Amino acid sequence: MTCPACGSTAVKVGPKSRRTGSVVARCTSCRAQFLVEETKAPTEVVTTDEVSVEYVADWVEKKREGIGPAVWREKLSWLSQEVADVEKPRLYDVGAGAGEFLAVARDEYGFVVAGNDILEGAVAVARELSGVDLDLGDLSEQDYEDTFDVVTMWCVLAHVRDGERMMREVHQMMAPGGILFLQTPHNTVADRLSHRARVASGGRIARISDRRLAGHHRILHTTESITTLLERVGFTDVVVEPEVRYPMSSTAYLHSLRAPTWSLRPVSWAMDKAISSGAVPRITLDVRARKPR
Repeated sequence: MTCPACGSTAVKVGPKSRRTGSVVARCTSCRAQFLVEETKAPTEVVTTDEVSVEYVADWVEKKREGIGPAVWREKLSWLSQEVADVEKPRLYDVGAGAGEFLAVARDEYGFVVAGNDILEGAVAVARELSGVDLDLGDLSEQDYEDTFDVVTMWCVLAHVRDGERMMREVHQMMAPGGILFLQTPHNTVADRLSHRARVASGGRIARISDRRLAGHHRILHTTESITTLLERVGFTDVVVEPEVRYPMSSTAYLHSLRAPTWSLRPVSWAMDKAISSGAVPRITLDVRARKPR
C-alpha cells in the first residue's frame, strides 16, 4: 500500500473499528492518516433520489453562523490582490455546494465565476439560492485547460478517493501563473492520539477516529503531506497555515456523535467558548500554491 499524499510505502494499517468496520492507515513518512478504501466503484454524480435538495438546504443551515462569509471575504481580498493585473479574473470553485462563496466572489469582488458539484441537489440549490449555474459532475467530466486565474476548494480534497488525480485536473484547468487556494482537514495531535487509542484497543476505542475519518473525510493531511502532494503534481510556492476553524455548529457536531440530548446545551456552550478563545486543536489547513508560468 502507498500513501495517497506522498507516495511512500511506509504505511501502517490499523485495526478495524469495532463500531463501523472502517480501517485507517497512517503514513510514517508524511504523517497523513487516511481511510483504507472500500472496493465499490466511486460515484461521479449523486442524484436527488440519493441526496435530496432539502437535505442540501438543511446542511447549509447547520453551518456555524458567520464563519463562512468572514473567511471567504478574507481570502477573496487576498486573491483579488494576487490577480490585480487581470482585467476580468476567472474563478472556479471545486465542489461549490450551494454556491454562496461564488456569489460573494462575483457580486463583491468582480470575479467571473464558475464551479461544479457532484450533487444534483447542490446544483439546484446553487441556482435558486445564489444565482449560480454549476457544472454537474467531477472535474474529469469538464473540458477546461489553462482557463482559470483562481481555483478554490473548500474542504473538498478530503472527500475524494483519488486526491492526486483531482489535483492534476485542477492544475490542468488553471491558467499559467494561476493561484490555488484550498482548505482541508488537519491531522492534529488530537487525531494522532485518538488513532493510537484505536490501535492500542484493537479498534474498540474509535468514536472520534470514526467521526474524523468516515465516508465524508477520507484523509487528514499534515503540512508535510499536502505540500508533497501539491509539489508532486506541479504546483510551486506552497504555503500551509493550520487554523482554528470549526465550520459546523457545535450542536450539529454533537448530534453527529450521537451525544445524549441532555448534554447538547451545556457541552455546545463549552465548545463554543473554547473555539472562540482558540483553546482547541487547529483542525483546518489553509493552503495556497501557484501554477508556474
